[in-house]
Amino acid sequence: MTTTTSASTTRPLRADAARNRALIIDAARELFAQRGLEVTLDDVAAHAGVGVGTVYRRFANREELIEGVFADHLQKVAARIRSVAVDADPWDSVVMVLMTIGEHMAADRGTAALLTSIDHSAPAVQAAKSDIEALVTGIVEKAKAANAIRPEIELTDLFGVICMLSAIGDATQGIDGAWRRYVELLLDSLRGDGPRVPLTVPALTHEQLLEIHERKTH
Repeated sequence: MTTTTSASTTRPLRADAARNRALIIDAARELFAQRGLEVTLDDVAAHAGVGVGTVYRRFANREELIEGVFADHLQKVAARIRSVAVDADPWDSVVMVLMTIGEHMAADRGTAALLTSIDHSAPAVQAAKSDIEALVTGIVEKAKAANAIRPEIELTDLFGVICMLSAIGDATQGIDGAWRRYVELLLDSLRGDGPRVPLTVPALTHEQLLEIHERKTH
């Protein structure tokens, strides 16, 4: 009897906590897009319609909140990729991955801006990135095996493509759907069949990616 009562009382608390966390994440994302990363936890609490103490119970400081917003964004991207791309035709999978990322970046400039400023070593961010990396690695390898994309394409090449999409999102902000044209141009450069301009520079190494991130964040 006691156990049943305890379960019934804690279950709504867990639901409340999840709802409050979602409100906080959504409010922070909106404020980051409107005002940049300098917003305070008090600002976020007011925008979310929750108490300041509720925000601090979920996130000890602004850095944790920024990491939470970015991790949430990555988790949604991963879920979308998993739902539309994993079981599709090899080339269609590549198209869907880049279209999904482009769409998320265009629709959510506040979160996209975190790409080069977030602490990528944060556990929640690393876990979400690892999930996306595993999904995209499988899609890239399947596409290469089917000759759907150029055989010399590496996973790290997609980092550069994503950075380009982020820059395009900034440049075309407010122009509905403009980003799609540039995703289509990028996709043409990845396609495996037909003559292509040879790549004269090798793909970035993971060490080089870390160096780029360090330069961007310091």
